[in-house]
Amino acid sequence: MTTLEEHAQAGMAAINEQRFDDAVKAFTAALAIDSERPDLNSALGMSYMHQGAVVAAIPHLHKANDLAKRFTDPQHDEMRKHFATSLASAYTMNDQHGEALAVLEESISFWPHDVELRMQKGSMLVNGLRPAEGAKVYLEVANDETVEDEIREAAEALAGAIEAFLDDEDLEAEVFLRAHAESYVSFFNQHANKLVEEGWYAEAARMVRGPDGEPKPMLAEGARPWALERVDLVNPADGSVAKVGDEKDPLIVAVNGLEPLAQVPVTLPWSGWAFEVWVCTRVPWHWLQLTVQFKDEVGQGRASALDEVIGSWYLSGYNGDFGSSEQGRFHYATDLERVGDHAVAGAFDLGRASFDAIPDLLKRLIVLNDRYPIRRVVFGAGRLPD
Repeated sequence: MTTLEEHAQAGMAAINEQRFDDAVKAFTAALAIDSERPDLNSALGMSYMHQGAVVAAIPHLHKANDLAKRFTDPQHDEMRKHFATSLASAYTMNDQHGEALAVLEESISFWPHDVELRMQKGSMLVNGLRPAEGAKVYLEVANDETVEDEIREAAEALAGAIEAFLDDEDLEAEVFLRAHAESYVSFFNQHANKLVEEGWYAEAARMVRGPDGEPKPMLAEGARPWALERVDLVNPADGSVAKVGDEKDPLIVAVNGLEPLAQVPVTLPWSGWAFEVWVCTRVPWHWLQLTVQFKDEVGQGRASALDEVIGSWYLSGYNGDFGSSEQGRFHYATDLERVGDHAVAGAFDLGRASFDAIPDLLKRLIVLNDRYPIRRVVFGAGRLPD
């Protein structure tokens, strides 16, 4: 019979070799023998996290965090902190912002001077539409003389930049959207111009031949009817495709005078609309994340109505309404997915379209707001606090 330790060793080996399905099986078998081991619960939770199964991971990370509270000797502090931050990260990934903050705040009550816990709390607050509270946390770190000078200086710079933005009545968060749009278009042109001179086509529609033999815009299988696609660059000689930029490695754009805000995702308000509008300092133009949160539960009616609005806007951009006759079209749209009970989110590659696309979308959402009241709209990597 395989022992608990043998299952555990097999699980660790599987994680090291990135065989996460095998790791889940091994740690599940180990916990069937002893379900009260915090380290094995954590290992199973992290194995699920590596699979992308955040919902499955949370109960095990939660149990690991609870079980570890029995270990009160200082030698176990690092283990307990690790379990707490892992659980908080999982909650954040699952858009359970309040639960994540509660875990961190409980841990900070045990270790009030721990830098990692406080910095993670500050990061969650500034990215979770509570920038003033997050700045206060960073300022407390900056004023703590037990913290390393380099961390204190970084925390002070970030807190100062957030406060400077919030105190400046002439600044709105749209400045980050504009900066990212201008930066990406410049980046695109820099990389594309030489290839265009060599005969490549920029922003070409993906095409497929219809039953009549004529080419028509291609729609990916299962995609929404409006989610037509363009490629960044295509070589007509052989059909090869080139992409400009990568959504997994988005451009980081600094705004003059607010450079520290480019270092971490900070979500800031854009006033003057019929509902809350927030813009994250990490808001890449070629992978623009959009979240629309309604005041009431989404339901089929709201989902369909929002889909119509987004679809009409996307097709306008795809057809060049926010560009010129030569360039400036939307390239790609993901499916719209539910976030909790009240919100819907998707991501868009806006290609070389102009910033005008953003106020155009917000005006369309204002019309929708008359039928289905909207609580807030978030651009970029900002996370809903509820």
